Amino acid sequence: MFWTIEDLHRLDARYAEEGVHMHQRPFRAAVELLGPAFRIGVAGNPEVMKITEAYKAMLPEASESWPGMGIGLAVSVDQVRKMVLPVVYGSHGGPLDLAGPLGFQTPEEWWLWCRKDRAIAAESHFAFADLYDFSYAVDDLRDRRPEAQTLWRMAGSNLSDAANALPSSFGVDSLLQPICMVAELSLKAALVFNGADPDEFRGQGPSPHAPCEAIVSRNAPSRRPDGA
Repeated sequence: MFWTIEDLHRLDARYAEEGVHMHQRPFRAAVELLGPAFRIGVAGNPEVMKITEAYKAMLPEASESWPGMGIGLAVSVDQVRKMVLPVVYGSHGGPLDLAGPLGFQTPEEWWLWCRKDRAIAAESHFAFADLYDFSYAVDDLRDRRPEAQTLWRMAGSNLSDAANALPSSFGVDSLLQPICMVAELSLKAALVFNGADPDEFRGQGPSPHAPCEAIVSRNAPSRRPDGA
């Protein structure tokens, strides 16, 4: 099928109105423009790659906004990089790739960003591990306690906002709130997942710490009468 950049502009305007995420638009455009001729994989239609690459050239954000499995950040002294957690399939026994998730082309570029300092490099590994634990654990629990899932998704959204803004920010004051919200919402989600009533967080409990006290009370080990 013949298509032009004007076709991509037209589709992008419609996708914007429909709220289609930017990273989803190139592939969707290929599906719409090619119709029955859309094929990927072995014996795939080369026009698919041409359309998606042209779309990304027209709208670079289509590549940069890919959310992966989750978005976090890593720090080297006072430099911040957004980290996009890859979607992992199966098992992986090789060395951990941190260059790609942090937007570097090669491991050497990442190592230079770490100033060839093993302590800074270790912090990147810890940041990756924390983001991996959070994102994949929440995904594993996606079918349980929807109230907790909502809070965890809100926490992840605030973390993504901070990770997108910090690398290009001249100040951090405006980002203190989303950073604090990541911790607050994650803690609330954990409490709700373990049995706390979400309404208690709306000021209806006997004290601001009522949900925490209730969870601790329910899970505290029983004591013998002699106090042992």
